[in-house]
Amino acid sequence: MQRLPLIIWAMVVGAFAMGADEFIVAGVLQEIATDLQVTIGAVGLFESAYALGVAIGAPLFVAIGTRVSRPRMLLATAAVFVVGNLVAALGPTYGVIMAGRVISAMAHGAFLGIAAVFAADLVPAQMKGRAIAIVFAGLTASTVLGAPIGAAIGRTLGWRATFWSLVLMGLITLVGLLMMLPRRARSTHGGQDEHGAHMSHTSHDEYGAHGAHGDQAGHGVAAADLEGLDAHALAHLGGAGQAAPLGQQIQALRRPAVWVSLLMTLLSYGGVFTSYVYLAPQPTEVAGFATAWVTPLFLLFGVGLFIGNSIGGRLADRYGIVAVVATVAALVLALFAMTWAIQSQATAIVGLLLYGVAAFAVVAPLQLRVMAEAGDAPDIASAANISAFTLGSALGIWLGGWAIDAGLGLASVNWVGGLISLSGLVLALISWRWLDRGQASDHAGHHPAQHAGHHA
Repeated sequence: MQRLPLIIWAMVVGAFAMGADEFIVAGVLQEIATDLQVTIGAVGLFESAYALGVAIGAPLFVAIGTRVSRPRMLLATAAVFVVGNLVAALGPTYGVIMAGRVISAMAHGAFLGIAAVFAADLVPAQMKGRAIAIVFAGLTASTVLGAPIGAAIGRTLGWRATFWSLVLMGLITLVGLLMMLPRRARSTHGGQDEHGAHMSHTSHDEYGAHGAHGDQAGHGVAAADLEGLDAHALAHLGGAGQAAPLGQQIQALRRPAVWVSLLMTLLSYGGVFTSYVYLAPQPTEVAGFATAWVTPLFLLFGVGLFIGNSIGGRLADRYGIVAVVATVAALVLALFAMTWAIQSQATAIVGLLLYGVAAFAVVAPLQLRVMAEAGDAPDIASAANISAFTLGSALGIWLGGWAIDAGLGLASVNWVGGLISLSGLVLALISWRWLDRGQASDHAGHHPAQHAGHHA
């Protein structure tokens, strides 16, 4: 069997690091709060800052990417990630660490999307799907292992070591890219500039991705190559290039149904991080677990995320808006139930697993909903939905921190998150009842007239 180029494994490390950065602060929340002498709610805003950085960085790097080759974009995003976490690791004050979080987050979405598509460019046609899946295996692993590893490192070596571990992984990625990109470019493009115009042209004309509903994902990455990737992966892949012209992509964003779907994502997913970021202190302070249990409990939650991601993908493919309603309703129930379940150790274990399942079951239906409403120009809409996910997270984290600091108790973040996601569920029900059924009625009403006109 032909081996994958070593550079792909550097991108896997980068995908893991960027995925882990999204979750890693939750495992060392209390340690940071104690050391910086701030409230737990204030530390939670580090995750809000990361979410805002992703929301800013996704469209920014998409715009830059229309003029810069994929190899240079990979190097740039890896470098930005390293710099951001270096600032966070060395930051002497709360504000400096906050800035580091924003900087590192700006590279998140762009790196993942570009790395997956560029990996497919480096291998023969029959290996493209495998190359993409391998890159996103790093992202999948980070959802399960990111927070547990961060919690273990933070409790053993101190919370700053958590950020240093991200710097190390980012440097491995950056050095790997620097060592192997030029050589690969020369051998592929026969003496052209190693990051030159041919690669840039290939980036934007050959490697679009229409997501799960696309008929053609470009000449370089066919739709068949994307089979087996969940919507979490397809979301990042979708923002990597434009299969449709940029004007058509922007036009898709003007559709009211797309904006309703984006708002649905923001509200529905907003409740997930409201509770998750404050997950470490809940089992110890409320359920009475010893601190040694924090890492295993995060791992259990991560297993739930993995299961939920798989379930959500299967439901989304079959049931569309019904899958959105069902999974968001399950998330609402799980969050409200966590308010009670976290009160004892036995119920907390069950509640954490089910909450993990519900938390990522919503990702695929929400992502594919936006891509479907965007029609044949889903790429920028997909990137906008990543921003909606992260903005919803930022809102939820801020409200959860406010509830804790207002004296409502650690467990209050669960019902606060439940209320946020409940508003998303209401919007999903409105969309299902009036928008979807209205469109179906219009479609059905047009057919008889067309049929009659044909025979007239």
